[in-house]
Amino acid sequence: MTKETLLYALEAERLKPGSDGSVTIPDDRDATIMVAGSGETIQVGKVAKIELRDSVLGLETAKGERYWFTYDLLLGLCLTTAQNAKEHATGFSK
Repeated sequence: MTKETLLYALEAERLKPGSDGSVTIPDDRDATIMVAGSGETIQVGKVAKIELRDSVLGLETAKGERYWFTYDLLLGLCLTTAQNAKEHATGFSK
């Protein structure tokens, strides 16, 4: 995924970068970022802040964990309402 594609997805969800180039995920939303690992997909859940730099993407989780990835490793973005995320937290639907 390119930086432009990620910006498009965030703006479609009415999430726009601030003056510092970062997007804060509102408390009523849950964000998960899927990233390509070596032979597997890594999911970074409970993303609270996304930093959009020129060549790298910074992620900060609700627990204060910080991750940095190049955009070419980014596979996708999942945004849900916090209530829906809790209902389906185990990965099973009703």
